Amino acid sequence: MMLDRLEGNEALKEEVSRMLSGRRLSHSLLLIGEQGLGAGFAARCIAADYLYPAGGPAAEALLRGECCRAVAKAGDRDSGRVETGVVREAIAVEGMGAGGRYLVGQVTAMRSEIFNTSLSAEGRAVLLYHAEKMNGESANALLKVMEEPPEGVLFLLTAQSLAGVLPTIRSRCVSFALAPAPVPQCAAFCAARGVPQKDAARLSELFEGRIGAVLAAARDAARRRQLDAAADLAKAAAARDAYAASALLAGYEKDKAAAAVLLRDLCAYAAAGLRGSKVSPLQGEAAARVIPLATEALWQLERQVNTKIVLQVLGASL
Repeated sequence: MMLDRLEGNEALKEEVSRMLSGRRLSHSLLLIGEQGLGAGFAARCIAADYLYPAGGPAAEALLRGECCRAVAKAGDRDSGRVETGVVREAIAVEGMGAGGRYLVGQVTAMRSEIFNTSLSAEGRAVLLYHAEKMNGESANALLKVMEEPPEGVLFLLTAQSLAGVLPTIRSRCVSFALAPAPVPQCAAFCAARGVPQKDAARLSELFEGRIGAVLAAARDAARRRQLDAAADLAKAAAARDAYAASALLAGYEKDKAAAAVLLRDLCAYAAAGLRGSKVSPLQGEAAARVIPLATEALWQLERQVNTKIVLQVLGASL
């Protein structure tokens, strides 16, 4: 089964495999996992096993995300359409609006597609990534099809937290929570895919077994630079050098998205320090002091508070 390629999460794999083998899978599954845990990959694995029980090229293409895609233009409700992909039996939906929000045109286009087309496969799969990005209008459009779906359609939703998904959506789904892989297993898995062993071990420790986060950091030079900046900020915080921290943060005052990434990485270093990991410049009391400061700053950024002010306050506090 394609789902066997998901590392760890044995209980989830066993339950979903049992449901698939008996063709008793609920028509809507919600996979909960923070970024880097592989919720999207798990959704594609389940979709592949559902549509193509014998595997094959189509199943492999689906794992790579080569399926149809629902798109739309912001502000134009009638612009939604489904772009044809290699795998026609699966449709992916990921928010295209501001902040990654779902556009109602994407959902209505997907809905029209699954009602108006008939293919010879086992069924259809709809992959809805980051369901927490739905607003009331897009959720209502989705509910109309989730309540009475066409026969053979499987909805697979992912979200970073259960609380972030609208109650009307999550009440219609069977939910599963993904867990990180054990750190040694994560390191071995990533090393087997070309990540140098030292990097695999260090990043697996930093990200607590979140395979997706490790692979992204190992393979993307821009992502490594982000981590290096967070390490420099962690060093400044450990030394209680508010001047150095403020100078570094000043470079992010006009880029809220990059600032949020920096703060999340700072939290990762601080959390590693609390565990006593040597991958972090922050240890003990210094790590415990930084986590609430960085978390509060992230909370402020998410609520549209002025980025410059938030970072200035944080720099002075570090």
